[in-house]
Amino acid sequence: MAQLLKRAKIMNCGGIQQRVSFIAHKRLFLLLFLFSFRIAEASQTLEIGVWPYMSTQALLTLYHPMKTYLEHRLNRPVLFVTAPNQRQFVERTERGEYRFAITAPHFARLAQKDVGYVPMLRPERNLVGILIVKKTSTIRTVDDLKGKTITLPGRITIVSMLTLWALKTSGLEEGRDFKVRYAESHNNAVLDVLRGDSSAAAVAATILDQMPEDQKGEVRALAITGEITPLVIIANPKVPKAEVSEMSKLILDFTRHTHDGARFMKKVAWEGLETPTEKDMKALDPFVNELKDMLNTGR
Repeated sequence: MAQLLKRAKIMNCGGIQQRVSFIAHKRLFLLLFLFSFRIAEASQTLEIGVWPYMSTQALLTLYHPMKTYLEHRLNRPVLFVTAPNQRQFVERTERGEYRFAITAPHFARLAQKDVGYVPMLRPERNLVGILIVKKTSTIRTVDDLKGKTITLPGRITIVSMLTLWALKTSGLEEGRDFKVRYAESHNNAVLDVLRGDSSAAAVAATILDQMPEDQKGEVRALAITGEITPLVIIANPKVPKAEVSEMSKLILDFTRHTHDGARFMKKVAWEGLETPTEKDMKALDPFVNELKDMLNTGR
């Protein structure tokens, strides 16, 4: 009997050891799974949307230094992406396709109001639209645009809206006093003037600063529009607050504390970055209403 009891105890101990071993292996498997999941999550490409105000190649070249910096700091691939045109970029933003986006101010406000995107940063320098003509043009005043064709950088861009409002304030009506052509980008609007396809074009002052010197040297300013927030960097509402805060800090570190960031800031002519205020965002509401009308009617 004693031997049977002793044998039973040994068997029970063995069973307990097997259970402990099973539990230990289960926990180890779980830890390995979580660890591998985090590695996979960290290796996933982070996509950042950029509204197509320039050609795709020009945008990729411009933002490459920021991409490289973010990849180094985040230890994961970063990809800047855009859309074929501004309307599609708005639609993709509205669908929540971008984790982060660098976008036009009224696009950002629309995404904030409709989807809940979070405003992160904005340039310190305000946007000003400039009406430009060829350097050799005989056009000297806004009144000289009567009967002429003006190229605007897309129907739904903030610069186009500002320009049309400025011309209307000066007593000129689209259709009655001048014709409008729409280009796919600010660059193309300037090229229209250089080729002679239009007598004038509107472009953001900051974007004009980024253009090749040979192009800038062939045009001159005719008039300027009012000022507005130039763009806003926004975060998808699904992104955790800690990640939004980290991304804001990394972008600020890049622009303020690196040589590549300093060169980048000189090219984009933002002067600096700051947190957009409630007042900044609310000031965009009139443009958002017009934007919505254009998107709904397909204009």
